[in-house]
Amino acid sequence: METAGKDYTIAAVKRALDILLLFDRKHPKLTLTEISQLSGIGKSSVLRILYTLCSQDFLYYSEDTKQYRIGAAVYRLGNGANAQIDLRHIARKHLGRLAEETGMVCYIGTRQGDKMLYIEKVMPLTMPVWAQLTTKNEGTQELYSTGIGRLLLSKLSDEEVGQYLDRVQLVKHTDKTIVDRDRLMQIIREARETGISGNWGENEAFTYSICAPIYDVNHEMVAAMSLCGLKEMLYNDHYDRFVKMVRDTAMKISKEIGYLP
Repeated sequence: METAGKDYTIAAVKRALDILLLFDRKHPKLTLTEISQLSGIGKSSVLRILYTLCSQDFLYYSEDTKQYRIGAAVYRLGNGANAQIDLRHIARKHLGRLAEETGMVCYIGTRQGDKMLYIEKVMPLTMPVWAQLTTKNEGTQELYSTGIGRLLLSKLSDEEVGQYLDRVQLVKHTDKTIVDRDRLMQIIREARETGISGNWGENEAFTYSICAPIYDVNHEMVAAMSLCGLKEMLYNDHYDRFVKMVRDTAMKISKEIGYLP
C-alpha cells in the first residue's frame, strides 16, 4: 500500500482493532472494565466502540456474564484467510533456501489416514547424484518408518499410537528399518518431547533425515518437514547446526501460516 509518507490512520478504526486484538487465548472473554484497563481507553469511548463491533457481529455480548467475546464475523474472516493459505506455496521458498544452503533435499509431508503423504519436494539447483537415485516424490510412505511420520504420530496419545501400530503391518524396507514395537514407541515419545525426529536409512538404505513439525494458527501440527541427505552429510560435526536450521525453517513456515508461539 502506497501512502507517500503520509499517515492515513483513522484513530477510531485503530482503537476498534486494538480492542479486537485484546481477545486472545489468555483473554477469550472480557468485561467493559477489563477492556478499558487493557486498552487504556476511557469507558465511555470503549462502550461506543463495543456497541459498533457488536452490531456488526465482530463481538458478542452476554447479558448473563456481562462479558464480551469474539463474534461470528471474525471467524468468517479467519476462515476466508485460511482458505487462501497454500502451505506448499509458502513452504517452497523456505525449503528452497535450506536446500541451496545445505546442498540437500527438503520434503514436507502430512498424514493421510495411516500413511504419510509427501506434498512438496525441493531440490538444490545443482542436483546431487545421490538425490537422483531417490524414489520419494509426491507419494505415500509409512508413518512408522519416516521421521515426518513419527512426528505426526507423536501428537497422538500413547494409546492412539498403540492402536495405529495394531492396524499396520510393520515391514522392513531395508535392513535398518525399525519394526520393534517398543523401540518405535520410544522413538515416537522422544519426538513428542524434543520436537525432532529422523530417518536412518529405513526406506532407502543411503538416505537419512532430520525432521521438525509445522504448526498452524490453532497450534495443531498439520505437517512436518525434513532435510535429507547421505549419512555422512547429516550425521557429522555439523549435526547440531543442521537441527537448528531445520527447526528454524519449520518455525518460519509455521509463523507464515498463522502460528503464534
